[in-house]
Amino acid sequence: MLRALKEWGELFERPIYDKVKADKVIVLEFELDNVGNATLKDISLEEFSEDKLNKYLYRRAKSSNPPTYSPTLHLSKNEEKSLTENIRTSLDNLTTANNRLKNVPQISIDLESVAERIRGMIEGTEKSTSYLLTIRFNGKYIGEMPEYIKAVGDFIKKKSYKKNGICSICGEEKKVSKDLPFKFLTYDKPGYIVGGFREDVAYKNSPICFDCYEKIRIARQNLESATFKLASTEYMLIPETLKKENLQKLKELFEYLRENNLNLNNLDKVYLYDLLEGLVREEDKNLLSSILDNLQEISGERGLDILSIFRMFKDIIIAHFLFIKRELGREAIELYISDVFPSRIYYLFKVKEFIEELEIVKNFDYGIVKKFFKEEGFYQMVEATFWGKRVENAFLCDGLMNVIRESFKEWDKRVNYMLIRKALAVYLFVRITTEGLSMQQSQNPQSLEEFFVWVKNLPSIGSEDWKYGLVLMGFLTEYLLEEQRRERGSKPFLKKLKSLKMDWGDIVHLLPELRQKLEEYEVFDRWSVRMLFGEISYALLQSTKPKASVGELNFYFVSGMGLYGIYRGLMFNRKQTNEEVEE
Repeated sequence: MLRALKEWGELFERPIYDKVKADKVIVLEFELDNVGNATLKDISLEEFSEDKLNKYLYRRAKSSNPPTYSPTLHLSKNEEKSLTENIRTSLDNLTTANNRLKNVPQISIDLESVAERIRGMIEGTEKSTSYLLTIRFNGKYIGEMPEYIKAVGDFIKKKSYKKNGICSICGEEKKVSKDLPFKFLTYDKPGYIVGGFREDVAYKNSPICFDCYEKIRIARQNLESATFKLASTEYMLIPETLKKENLQKLKELFEYLRENNLNLNNLDKVYLYDLLEGLVREEDKNLLSSILDNLQEISGERGLDILSIFRMFKDIIIAHFLFIKRELGREAIELYISDVFPSRIYYLFKVKEFIEELEIVKNFDYGIVKKFFKEEGFYQMVEATFWGKRVENAFLCDGLMNVIRESFKEWDKRVNYMLIRKALAVYLFVRITTEGLSMQQSQNPQSLEEFFVWVKNLPSIGSEDWKYGLVLMGFLTEYLLEEQRRERGSKPFLKKLKSLKMDWGDIVHLLPELRQKLEEYEVFDRWSVRMLFGEISYALLQSTKPKASVGELNFYFVSGMGLYGIYRGLMFNRKQTNEEVEE
């Protein structure tokens, strides 16, 4: 990943400043005399502008005292201090940052009087307003003065790059540091660093030279400005390819997408085609125009799905997906997926299309996955499906059932068919993508006989009699519950389902009870009920007790209840033959 970031960073100029955001900028105006002495002449307040980032020359420091390597910093907002105290602290940090730089004008100010002047300028403004504090000399920002640019770079090198070593990125022997442009590494806990708490040898964990650090820093800044989302969860897509010209084309593509606010629906299709030509697979070139006119998405973010384009690339391009959690100034890698080929993402889209053709759900995406799996569970599902890494069936079904059971108490009024069908869609997506199961397409059933075939063709379900029988049993149970609701206005048979926590013994005993209730309501003799009950009995009688969790057993059962919401009409739609008369 770091080498991929370095190569991406090499495509850009490498300014020494960091990107920063603020609402207002407080500028201390200094005047330089002929011998370089600086005198404070004025203090002004202006609007912050991203176009002036190079002029502000903001460079974040690793420590917080002072918080920057350059004399440009955010105005402190310590809630335990007064506004004047916060201003005074910031002014002190600014002068410290400036006067430790070599070959730049040294400054001196009266902290008390300057703090009072600034307080008078900003007091009464909204607490949410953020301020940047910087300096100018004879009308020039420090970023417009070459001596400041050089001084900041020299100071960083001198302060952080002291040890000789082999850079872990470029492999050259240089002055190296332990720092990375990410806050992942921990140096304050034993076992995390070489030599325990010895700061002098900590650099051996990840030695990196200044040049490589700067390339990675710029790459991160650039890629974060085009951060994409998967089910509202931000991730960084880091591209990698052996040919630099392909990386350059990707750079142009990312910049074009960023210019259009990452909205794939508002792009110039002709220009986008030109950008993509040479990157896409030969077999997809003829389809490129139609694909761009009908961009699909799998991320759950309408119009923001870079994966819909990435899937068309040749496998000479790979991607690293980085999910970072930021908290209290620290960063943690929630998920890192390396070396994902476009063909793998293309396969995910094919599975998505298969599920949608089954008409279980209309638009399948990772937003549906996240409905059932939060936080770590969601990351596990993303990693498994992106990599083809097997997921334990019990874990998958238990996660789906936890959400389904939350709605069970409302089922006396109405079963949440859509929730169940979404759970079934997630199940099929995960099982197919992690096990490479065959996607045998069946036409939508028009009769119960065709429905049996349709269920048997469901990947991972129809291949085992007990799963197949449980799905049909759930289907027939929902039919009975609807009969009860129609006749009585309630569904007393729901109690038999034990809040969807039935074990195998409960399910075996439920079958004769189901028949008894169907007979009580005088519906068992209907052709569809007899046919369905017979199919269930045959499937379950052929099955030995499966090694399955309670969550698994109930998931297949409840899936049948959800399918009843789509195919209930089959219970009353018998195909007539020459020998039979419609009931």
